[in-house]
Amino acid sequence: MKKVIIIIYGMLLSAFIGIIASTFLVIETWTSDLVWQQSRAIQIGAVVLGGVGLYWLVRRWSLMPQSAEKALANLKQHRFGDYRLVFVNLLITLIILTCGAGVGPEAALLSAVITLSSWQADKIRYLYFNYSAFQRLSWLTKFQRLAAFSRGLQTYDGHRAIKTPRFLRQKRLLYVMFGLNGLVAFAILMRHTDQPAFITKLGNSTWHANDWQVVLPLIMVAVIYGNLWRLGGNWFQRLIARYSIPLSVKILCGLIGILVISRFFPELLFSGQHEIHLLVGTWQQATPLFLSMMAVVKLLFLNWCLQTHWRGGDIFPVLFASLTQGLAISLLLPNYDHIVVMAVVATAMAGSLLDQPLIAGMMVALFCPLNVSPIVIVTVLVLMGIKRGIRQVKPLWQRLTGTQTDD
Repeated sequence: MKKVIIIIYGMLLSAFIGIIASTFLVIETWTSDLVWQQSRAIQIGAVVLGGVGLYWLVRRWSLMPQSAEKALANLKQHRFGDYRLVFVNLLITLIILTCGAGVGPEAALLSAVITLSSWQADKIRYLYFNYSAFQRLSWLTKFQRLAAFSRGLQTYDGHRAIKTPRFLRQKRLLYVMFGLNGLVAFAILMRHTDQPAFITKLGNSTWHANDWQVVLPLIMVAVIYGNLWRLGGNWFQRLIARYSIPLSVKILCGLIGILVISRFFPELLFSGQHEIHLLVGTWQQATPLFLSMMAVVKLLFLNWCLQTHWRGGDIFPVLFASLTQGLAISLLLPNYDHIVVMAVVATAMAGSLLDQPLIAGMMVALFCPLNVSPIVIVTVLVLMGIKRGIRQVKPLWQRLTGTQTDD
């Protein structure tokens, strides 16, 4: 009976986490539409008000918004502190996204899911180790203890943890079960709230064997271009860090950047996730120069937001810029399948910018027809080979030159 109750409780908690994630996206979509479908004066006022709110919140919680990497580090060290801060993190991100900053929601969502997964583990751990005492409580007290967000928690203790192989196998199975349950709850709520489609297919491909001859040159060009952008972003980050710029000035600069983009390039607001349709619509008739300029502005806007404390995820903005650049190059190569050219350029460029070839390939493959997957897979493998080669050569180069290079 104890195991059954714990499993049911874990399923309820994982569904709760999925509902929080989907509710955040629903609210973000609603608030963004509410602001950006108004007159220009109201838009400016809302962004200014959002900047004031962001400044106040970040002054109070200077480590927010929290990145997924920081949440993972906390998870490995079993130190999250006050779990209620996850809602502060989501609130700050909601303000940033609603105001049109060129960043994505994925960093805050992943951070929230990681943090709440640790909270779920603490709740289940409390019930497991205190089950006998829990059974003696009244029904009302039991409900209050299980439903309370900040009570009924027990942090990980390596000395008390059960580490038998059988128990660890059961534990991993429960992790998978709870994760899938949370995804189902997330998907159901997203579907029943008529949210914009996550995926916009780029079209159909009828590529032939001769398209393979352009794959490697495109990878090389896109890798060089992507790494130049990444080095430029690192340089800009160091430049900002060199000066003690007050938080208020940073947020004001980010605010001005958002207003400038909203005036001259409104298509480049937000993460770009829901603007992929432009690549299969009106931008199909655009010139390569225009598309390349849009990709450049998108990446500049992303870096500007990240360095002025309008922070968020970079996967979707980088993906949008990379696909846009891929479309530009495909227009210059009319003799080759344009979906293949877009996929290769986007995968190589995004993989270099994010320094995550596998993630870039998975994301690009979602937007491409299935028959392009082999080319995306080959591109990812080439990128991983290049990455491994650079890691092996880099220490030797540093020893020979006595210098340090940026990652």
